[in-house]
Amino acid sequence: MIEDLLVKRAPELCYQCHGEIRQDFIKPFRHRVPEGGMNCTTCHNAHGGFNVAQTREVLGGTDAICVKCHTDKQGPFVFEHVPVKLEGCTSCHVPHGSNNPRLLTRPQVHQLCLECHTLTPGILGTEPPAFHDIRQPRFQNCTICHVQIHGSNVNRFFFQ
Repeated sequence: MIEDLLVKRAPELCYQCHGEIRQDFIKPFRHRVPEGGMNCTTCHNAHGGFNVAQTREVLGGTDAICVKCHTDKQGPFVFEHVPVKLEGCTSCHVPHGSNNPRLLTRPQVHQLCLECHTLTPGILGTEPPAFHDIRQPRFQNCTICHVQIHGSNVNRFFFQ
């Protein structure tokens, strides 16, 4: 077996140079590398060149490597959520581990929404506007209604 030829197995071999990444995998929400559910080479190609993250595939602003496992998030969609289309998965998620559920970059989903959608409902000139007053608690869980947040083939507001 090829792994028998390595000095150490992944992820320990990878941590020799990328030790700072080890901390991500002890966070409460993470990809299951320490448990053996996957390893570094599931997403990274150590012999693939010297691009920024040496990910196996990143195509046209989408994260092809992510949707190999997260197939339900893959487009193209009739109605695409712009951050997903232009920036890819890392516009909202961190790849290794997070203190936030679903590997989010913010503690709560509505905090991500507010990075693009304004607090003021429907003010002309703001793009894209919020149509709810997010200061009201009943509107602070956006994904209760906007469940298809990655994209939809049915509804432009990402409802079911």
